[in-house]
Amino acid sequence: MSPRSTPIAVNRRSLFGLGATALTATTLAACGGSGNSGGGDSDVAGGSGPRSTEGTIDNDGILRLGAVVGTSNVFPENFNVFGGGDSAPGNALFWETLFRISSTDGSALVPNLGKSFEYTEGGTVCTYILRDDVTWNDGEKFTSKDVAFTYGFVLEDPSTEPDEQGNLPFLAKAIETPDETTVVVTYNEPQYTEDLPLSLYFPIFPEHIYRDLDRENYQDKDPVGTGPGVLKNFAGQQIEIAIRDDYWGEINPDLAEVHLVPAGTAGNIESQITQGDVDWAQGGAPGVVSNFVTMEEHNGYFYYPDGSTRGIIMATHKGPTQDPAVRRALRAGADMGIVAGAAGIAYTVPSITGLDTGIYETMLKDEFKAPMTPDVDAAKKELADAGWTVNDNGNLEKDGEEFPLKLHIQNDNPAEMTTMPIIVDQWLKNLGLDIAFTPLPPDVFGPAQAKGDYELSLWTTNAAGGAFQAFTMYKRSKLFDVGDDTADGNYGRWEMPDEAEEAIVAITTTPPDDVDAIIGYCQVLQQAVADDAPYIPVQSNGAGGMFTTKKWSGLKEASEIDYFPRVDGYNNMIRTVSDAAPTAP
Repeated sequence: MSPRSTPIAVNRRSLFGLGATALTATTLAACGGSGNSGGGDSDVAGGSGPRSTEGTIDNDGILRLGAVVGTSNVFPENFNVFGGGDSAPGNALFWETLFRISSTDGSALVPNLGKSFEYTEGGTVCTYILRDDVTWNDGEKFTSKDVAFTYGFVLEDPSTEPDEQGNLPFLAKAIETPDETTVVVTYNEPQYTEDLPLSLYFPIFPEHIYRDLDRENYQDKDPVGTGPGVLKNFAGQQIEIAIRDDYWGEINPDLAEVHLVPAGTAGNIESQITQGDVDWAQGGAPGVVSNFVTMEEHNGYFYYPDGSTRGIIMATHKGPTQDPAVRRALRAGADMGIVAGAAGIAYTVPSITGLDTGIYETMLKDEFKAPMTPDVDAAKKELADAGWTVNDNGNLEKDGEEFPLKLHIQNDNPAEMTTMPIIVDQWLKNLGLDIAFTPLPPDVFGPAQAKGDYELSLWTTNAAGGAFQAFTMYKRSKLFDVGDDTADGNYGRWEMPDEAEEAIVAITTTPPDDVDAIIGYCQVLQQAVADDAPYIPVQSNGAGGMFTTKKWSGLKEASEIDYFPRVDGYNNMIRTVSDAAPTAP
């Protein structure tokens, strides 16, 4: 659902704020294999494994992946993810971050190039300890100088003086490197949450290569990274990446190369996989579970939530949705399980809080641990108790005033063009509400949604990356006036209750190892969403992966792993290909 990786071109401060506009749904992908031992009996939610795992194609050591490409159908020849134009797929086989984001335990951080980090001085000083066995793919040793160089340009110049907007720079002084495996970052203010965006967006670059380059304009055609990849050959429609034998991590020795080809249309990539010409690819068109998986007994498809949520945002500043009773009634009046089944891409339904029930299993309050379910009787009671009726026109009415409603969506997502009319139909059948389904082109939908023109609109309601990121766009400091050209994700202008605002601020000042405190604050936020209903969670964001086991196996289901299988995505792509193993004949 999201575009391929592009260079970072946004304000560093706004990116670190991690609003929904910065953290969109990731596009995941899958590689050959099944966590179901070939049974093909997994629930529709989550996908379906292949019916056969017997190899039929001689393994040449090459894993072939379908990757998203622009309208030109030609890959951009650039592996500089910080500049130089669009970045080519496969860059995640070269670039790595200090820590990776787990797909379990509320998106916890897992050691990667970094072994550990510790915050002191009230969260203003972070000390990183790095691995000492990592080399760049040109043979140079990875050291603290590389981290200081990268974080230096990411966090920008140090100063203790506020800028023109009154914001203090991130860094209070230059990043220090006491030795080759130690990095000390000193901030002006507590920054306990910064390692999450750093792990999502900012891989470490080689200081010895990039220090003398114009980073923002340099097109990197020969990437030197810490990952397992070495660029072997680049062509407009095929990227060949060799797997080096001196990589610090574990890669199956049978995997010699990864080749990326354009995924093309849904029908085209499904055909390529079914024939065994491509081993796995990201995405999946509506109906993929029933259509693609049944094409061939080696075909499989799994869906991987990424921690973010797609939902219907309800305006708290205008129309009948100003009333929490109306918002709660709309939320309770539609069955998102039916909607998910109709989508046919095996996505899962989040909890009523918007948090995924798998990724946030250990953090959810007991009453919110299950996927959201409808309660039509409760919805009708909410409306009646608040003095609302549904008139003969199918509109809400109160005190003699009638309120027609429309659900606006962007018309470029096939799955949502399928599912949103079903929600509208359920509101009609269950509540008698005749809400107009209103798809619009992006250039019309986006600006009007940002200004707060819509009472009901579909977008990302919770960002990926942990408890803070999930709700950060609703901080009062991000509450934009109606009519402003941006809203940083809070398009419904929901004003958090005091206790929720205090909780999200408290997360930023809580050491990351104080898990119990963070869970407690997160649960305050969960309760506020459950009570106020600023949005209706529809699906746990993420994406699926289509694959064949004719040559490669090893792909696991979401419940069996702590990463997100995908074609792009720092660390996750490496983890995914590392699981690839030749299928037994």
